[in-house]
Amino acid sequence: MSDSSMSRGSPPTPSPATASAAPPRPTGRAAGPRGDGPRTGGAGQVAAAPAAGSGADDGLLASLAPLLTEWLPRQRWFAGKGRPISGFTLVSATELLPCTARDGAAGLLHLLVRAHQDPDEGAEGDTGDEADGDAGGDAGAGANADSGAGAGDGSVGRAGRATAGAERAERAALAKPSSASRARRRGATEPADCYQLLLGVLPPNPHGAGPPPANRAARAEPGPTAANADANADANGAGEPVEAREAAAPPRLAHALIGRPATGPLAGALLYEALADPRQAALLLERLRLPGTLGPLRFRRAPGATIEAGLTPRPLAAEQSNSSVVYGDAYILKVFRRIAPGINPDLEVALALTRTGCRRVPPPTAWFEAAGAGAPATLGLLQPYLADCADGWQYALDQLARGADFTAAAHALGQATAEVHLALARSLPTAEIGPPQIEHLTAAMSRRLDAAAGAVPALRPFRRALRGAYADLAALGDSGRAWPAQRIHGDLHLGQALRSTRDGRWSLIDFEGEPASPLAERRRPQPVVRDIAGMLRSFDYAAAVGGGGAHGGPESAAGPREPREWARRSRAAYCAGYAAACGHDPRAEPELLRAYETDKAVYEVLYEARHRPDWLPVPLSAIRRLAGPAARDTA
Repeated sequence: MSDSSMSRGSPPTPSPATASAAPPRPTGRAAGPRGDGPRTGGAGQVAAAPAAGSGADDGLLASLAPLLTEWLPRQRWFAGKGRPISGFTLVSATELLPCTARDGAAGLLHLLVRAHQDPDEGAEGDTGDEADGDAGGDAGAGANADSGAGAGDGSVGRAGRATAGAERAERAALAKPSSASRARRRGATEPADCYQLLLGVLPPNPHGAGPPPANRAARAEPGPTAANADANADANGAGEPVEAREAAAPPRLAHALIGRPATGPLAGALLYEALADPRQAALLLERLRLPGTLGPLRFRRAPGATIEAGLTPRPLAAEQSNSSVVYGDAYILKVFRRIAPGINPDLEVALALTRTGCRRVPPPTAWFEAAGAGAPATLGLLQPYLADCADGWQYALDQLARGADFTAAAHALGQATAEVHLALARSLPTAEIGPPQIEHLTAAMSRRLDAAAGAVPALRPFRRALRGAYADLAALGDSGRAWPAQRIHGDLHLGQALRSTRDGRWSLIDFEGEPASPLAERRRPQPVVRDIAGMLRSFDYAAAVGGGGAHGGPESAAGPREPREWARRSRAAYCAGYAAACGHDPRAEPELLRAYETDKAVYEVLYEARHRPDWLPVPLSAIRRLAGPAARDTA
């Protein structure tokens, strides 16, 4: 999911766990180059492996590997679900706080690590065919439902082309340019995903069991805790059992524990997910407040921006592909987990829209990145937190529950979408898709339909009619038709829209696109109708969930006809609002809209069949509508 659907406007109930001490001034250093063996430097400097790709390892990574092998697959943002980890390569290691401090204070270690996995035909997300970036076949179904209904872990995602020049070389070192199935067809080894890790480090206690008395991180008030998913397993021989690890940590960090390395420069230290620790999360904000460079890490602040110090952090827990922390009610920091070289679209688009004066997207306040051989890789983005907003998914469900009309809100949301599209066309490169691109696009859509129908028998009776949607668009391409293409949102749905509770004004967030897709694909100009189709499908999901039909289907007794009418009216109002703002009604090109919406619904069928079979009637209802009343066949 794109995210996974981060809702910035619905702050969770504040946790009683707050930092009792002011965050420290930024300290630390980048890990030094590897010598002949593991070593530590002054003030607890941890030695790192050399540049990625050398094949060398050092004591740090060797000692962390067993713990990461156990811990990483349990994280919602880990993309390689279903495939075993075969090894790791350390890209960089940087201490943001000393990790072997003599006073026992908690350290903070920043890592970029490539996780190597063996391709697996049965792995999650391997559909047997890849989407092609401009086709719109991304993980929208899970994202729509994540906003309020809790989808699964998402899928590994799609393949893409390698980028040119330095970015191609850097992608080979950091990212995954193609999916497992495409790599298998080439007979190549699948490149490893690169992940950003922030590890809190509690040094061994020289006074006995439990956290050291001088550990300032342990003085925060205890808050809610949860057991690790594998509470009875040990750390693959890397240290003590999970129960012992939990007993030695502050209670509020029990759910965030990773384990104790048995060897290496951090031997005996207790490692945990640092964003769960208010003091460590506060340090990140301090780094952004006082920008600068630390080894490969660069902390940047927007010109003229000021950041208040001492704000209390609280992590958000409703995401999948990234992690976010809210600071007071002022800012939200998105920490990207799966890292690729180049500027992240979430930052790039927000900067571009800020330059145009578009107020529909929160402007960047600060960000941080990692230097590399090619373009710097975006690691995190700080933006204003829209505390007075509710996300569109929850607002739609509330309106459905009350039996209230949503058309005015949908019309306003269409206007907001059009305003953003117009601003993007002014500020970033545009293009045109003509006959060759349309042929490629419709062929990819047809392949995805065949693959999905092969996996989901319920889709097969509609296959011939759905192919007709793609054939109609292809015929227009053959006649010489062309369409404008530009930068778009890429993963638009109700959960990516925030509505102000004060004046009803809509804002759009999370322009990262589908995180599983290569960065070059997400930055490629595409028809705006891809965003529109995603939002139209989101209205259908909201009607199914809010109308009680999510598990029985819109035609069952659990799914009354009124929600379907709610969705129809909302869809029409959204398109009308879009047309009012930009002068172009997306319904005026039915072939293009139908093809994109069909492709989206086909993906949803496959997603629901794999992850939430009870939800399969929701996209199947759209399939029936898109195929037409007399469309059933046995093709």
